[in-house]
Amino acid sequence: MFLLLFLSAISSGDLKITKKTLENDLRVIFIEDHTLPIFGGIVQFDVGSAYERPGITGVSHLLEHMLFKGSKKLGTTNYEEEAPTLECIHKLYLKLAEVDSIKREEILKDIEALKEGQKEYMIPAEIWSIYGREGGYRMNAFTSNTTTQYFVVLPSNKKEAWVKIESDRFQNPVLREFYSERDVVNEERRMGEANPADVLYDNLVANSYIAAPIRWSVIGWTSDIMNVTPEEVMEYYKTYYVPERCVIVLVGDVNPEEDFKMIKDYFGKWEKRSSPLIRFPEEPEQLGIRRAHVDFKASPQMAIGFHGPLYGEKEYYAMRVLAWALTSGRSSILEKTLVNTGLASEINIWEENWDRKAKSILGIVLHPMRDVDYSTIEDEFFSVLDSLKENGISGKDIRRARNKLKMNMIIRRRFWYPLWIALTIGDGERVMGDPEFYKKELEMIESITNEDVQEILKDYLRKEKSTIVTLGEEKV
Repeated sequence: MFLLLFLSAISSGDLKITKKTLENDLRVIFIEDHTLPIFGGIVQFDVGSAYERPGITGVSHLLEHMLFKGSKKLGTTNYEEEAPTLECIHKLYLKLAEVDSIKREEILKDIEALKEGQKEYMIPAEIWSIYGREGGYRMNAFTSNTTTQYFVVLPSNKKEAWVKIESDRFQNPVLREFYSERDVVNEERRMGEANPADVLYDNLVANSYIAAPIRWSVIGWTSDIMNVTPEEVMEYYKTYYVPERCVIVLVGDVNPEEDFKMIKDYFGKWEKRSSPLIRFPEEPEQLGIRRAHVDFKASPQMAIGFHGPLYGEKEYYAMRVLAWALTSGRSSILEKTLVNTGLASEINIWEENWDRKAKSILGIVLHPMRDVDYSTIEDEFFSVLDSLKENGISGKDIRRARNKLKMNMIIRRRFWYPLWIALTIGDGERVMGDPEFYKKELEMIESITNEDVQEILKDYLRKEKSTIVTLGEEKV
């Protein structure tokens, strides 16, 4: 019953949302729901891999990891005693690149000895431990091409503990365990390189864009990950982790007036710094089909990508309705024409909106049956699109897709309450400058007509504007 009432409030736009701004330009959004004595806390930063440069790719994600390692107060019993050891470890790592193998072994032994000594002062994973002890759950973070976000759910009487921890780690980070964490991130990269879905996605995005920096993988390149220095990471932190690029969202059992005073006491001390002028290159018009093949020991897959409208525009939501009409459910168009006919075993579809930093992309992944080659399924896929352009999509298919998309937006991550609505509302403020933008999204989806979807089909889903990436052991 609670979930149904909550979903009804979301869909009707009855959420009580309050926005406040500190003098240092940090924005704070409150979403009141006193049904349960819990709250979700999210700290969003408007920075991700698209802001990086060659030589430090992956630094956004690495910094996300490092910001769980504590500060001068968190993660240590005595930072003043620990700091010299951290400095010595750093100096020794810098020497590794300048010495022969024999000397290298000696330095590595010295580093290990220093790390053992550092354990006297370290409190590993203290932030996680505190939140766990205080009844927290779903604590985590993620980095994308355009944003980095940190979140946790706690009992509502633990808000001050949350504010103390979050304000401290974002204002006074210490890059503790830096070199071992580089290894962890690089291992994540290796795991991704072994996952065919990840490899296909990365290659489709990289080949779809030639100018927009969102083409860079979030995880970064091994040579950059393993050579980036603490100084470079801190410089990146100082450049982009500034109050004006930060949005805090508190959702649940919150009191905007009282809680804002508490946030002001801790986050108000954060020095106001202007972020640099950022210009993302505009992706030029694609002038022909782009093709690539990834030789990979896996079942054959084909990804077809199309540039789409900018996020927030009505055309973007028409593209999303089209995506759902094509692939959502057993009665969807591609399910009936490609799966039920024995050409494909599975079809997946996804969109990336890139927070308006670049043209969106619609990606369709086709899994051909064993006896179906790439050219056959490609020809049939575009034949289906041509037929839809000529004959149109039925009103029934559009209505079904529109309703399913709206319901998905309303109940997505429903098992992650209260975080999912906080993420949505925070994104609305961060990207569109409007914490209630989700209402406009639902209205735009409801207004999508058959003609709107047909325009997307004709203007954007054109073979001569597509990027096609195949993956598998079979050559193109």
